[in-house]
Amino acid sequence: MSVERACMRHRIRDAIVSRILDGTYPPGERLKELALAKEFNVSQAPVREALRELEALHLVQTEHYRGTRVRAIDVDELRQAYELRLLLEQAAVRRALPCSSEDLRALEAETATMQRTTAPADNDEHMAAVLRFHRKLVEMSRNALFVRAWESMAWDVRVRVAIKRIGLSSVSVRQEYIQRRRKLVKALRDGDGEAAAELLVEITGKLLQRLAGMQKRAA
Repeated sequence: MSVERACMRHRIRDAIVSRILDGTYPPGERLKELALAKEFNVSQAPVREALRELEALHLVQTEHYRGTRVRAIDVDELRQAYELRLLLEQAAVRRALPCSSEDLRALEAETATMQRTTAPADNDEHMAAVLRFHRKLVEMSRNALFVRAWESMAWDVRVRVAIKRIGLSSVSVRQEYIQRRRKLVKALRDGDGEAAAELLVEITGKLLQRLAGMQKRAA
């Protein structure tokens, strides 16, 4: 796949995600490949690829002879994805020791960016730093399959969905998470992989509790 085609696929995917999250495409809305291809001035191939990726994320569903339609956000699937991410990142930080000074500085640089971008207007930059921080943790495991598994879950999309569904984006909450991530970096610097793994539970725990509560109310 060419770089240009991959970029277009991501552009189309992100536009559809935004429309799903803001209600432009409500659950049940049919997404027509040809119409989207004309809108973005592309062939149907990158549109089809974007829709396949969104289907893997449970945001759309394709049925024979009925086409592709928007799904209601699957809270249970989102919860399971975060549970898997937690397990993967815990395994990664345990394997990351001893950490290089370069890796630790990279994590500290991301927490500094988070601190600088706590305002709602800086949401995209803040969340990008959060994702880079957590991807770096997995990368520090020196396990290519860990990294591949983490990336395959398209966290740039899942995080947007999670924020839309449950919030957790206020300045005070972000400050709380920044402090926990700083403690995590310190634990890694001190060579304490278990403390780092426990801090990951604290970072992800509130989100998982919210998702579990939403799932119970919907049952």
